[in-house]
Amino acid sequence: MSDPKGVITEPETGTSMRLAWFWPWLGGTFMFGLFSVMFNVIWSMAVASNVQILLRREDVTDTAVIVMMILYAWIVGLIFAAYGVWSARTSSLHKLPLMLTGLLSLLCGLGLWMVGLQGSGGQPSEVWGGSWQLFSIYHAWAEPVLEVLEPYTQHGEIWFLLTALLPIAGMVVGVGVDRYPAVTGENGKEDHRWQWVVAAMSAALVIVLTIALMLPHRPLIAERDFPVVDGATAAIPFAQDMLHELTGMSKARAAHELRFNTTHQAYVNLIDKKADLILVAGPSDGELQLAKSQGVKMKLTPIGRDAFIFLVHMDNPVHNLSSKQIRRIYEGSIHNWSEVGGKDQPIVAYQREENSGSQTYMQKKVMADHDMAEPPRERTIGIMGGMINAVADFNKDHNALGYSFYYFANVMHKRQEVKFLSIDGMMPNKEHIRSQQYPFTAQLFVVTREGERSSPSVQRLLQWLQSEEGKRIIEKDGFVPINP
Repeated sequence: MSDPKGVITEPETGTSMRLAWFWPWLGGTFMFGLFSVMFNVIWSMAVASNVQILLRREDVTDTAVIVMMILYAWIVGLIFAAYGVWSARTSSLHKLPLMLTGLLSLLCGLGLWMVGLQGSGGQPSEVWGGSWQLFSIYHAWAEPVLEVLEPYTQHGEIWFLLTALLPIAGMVVGVGVDRYPAVTGENGKEDHRWQWVVAAMSAALVIVLTIALMLPHRPLIAERDFPVVDGATAAIPFAQDMLHELTGMSKARAAHELRFNTTHQAYVNLIDKKADLILVAGPSDGELQLAKSQGVKMKLTPIGRDAFIFLVHMDNPVHNLSSKQIRRIYEGSIHNWSEVGGKDQPIVAYQREENSGSQTYMQKKVMADHDMAEPPRERTIGIMGGMINAVADFNKDHNALGYSFYYFANVMHKRQEVKFLSIDGMMPNKEHIRSQQYPFTAQLFVVTREGERSSPSVQRLLQWLQSEEGKRIIEKDGFVPINP
């Protein structure tokens, strides 16, 4: 007769084996989390800020910036790989469970990435604020890279995701390399191929970086002589590329150095002689009056075209409005979407603040001789992106209406929840902007003070703006060049 204790011995052994695997894994998970936190704190204080300054140095080209970012990520990956090697040598866990000690950290990073992506409407344009703030704190080591990414890619969210994956990938590689058979071949010779691969790739990156830093560049305008430029929010990408092309500074440095005010403040700065030239839409009556009162005559030179667009939520069934319907909505004659083919819901028509570029165009070109209804304070938007966010985030009825400029809404502050309306049957796109078939085509002007002797750098800049190279950059940055 068999021993009854034998019946329960096997399950107890299985349970013990499972617990024997679980507790070391939990301890390894805690250690990896602790290492990640300590690394983030120490690295962000001791290294990250200095790297950020280096990436924006005056003599650093775009090629050097990109190589620096790759080298920076490579070094961080090696640090976590070294942790993986150390874990493999000190832990009793098998390779797979040891690699999975980074699973919880990975899930936390992916969760924060999804929160950031959803909260920003798919646009990680503000890395260190808003919905991306928790993600940026969790991956503080990546601050120098993430802050300079925007000028180089329109898909920053992918690089954010890679940031979340890099530490885990480094640790997994470290574990795998250490558990790789140390001795191969019949002669028992040790295999050092991984060390050679790491050394070779590190040396290659350093050599490429050295060459990139030594490459000469001859700018059309020296950085110290570049004119003081101001302008509208929608013109910022073009102005950054202009600064990059004319001075040879990296796109990362250009994005950091160039600061624009709003359209109205740019006009004020030009009139007060705080700016040499500005990139804006046409002036409002108030701005013309201000210039006249100070004896300043402004010269407006058109360099590109854009479209003034109207936008609604993606779930709004209305796809087209006529120019007359737009005017009647904003003068207060049409109040309900059912009057223009939509649902039986009130129209929530947002407006921009007075003297903004959008509001000036709306009053002068769209409304013409019609007065706009006075909006409630909560429907007056101060910043350009706020109009798009208001339409995208309005309540479940999705009955808001707003306006903006095509390039800004289509590229700079694109929200997936928003769609553009066709006006008089014409969709806003480059083809209809170029042919001027779209009824509300706006112009981008370079505005200077007339009657003043321009500096040589201002003259070179104005010549470049009207050159073929200048027109190419204007086209690249979303505008349609004048007389291309």
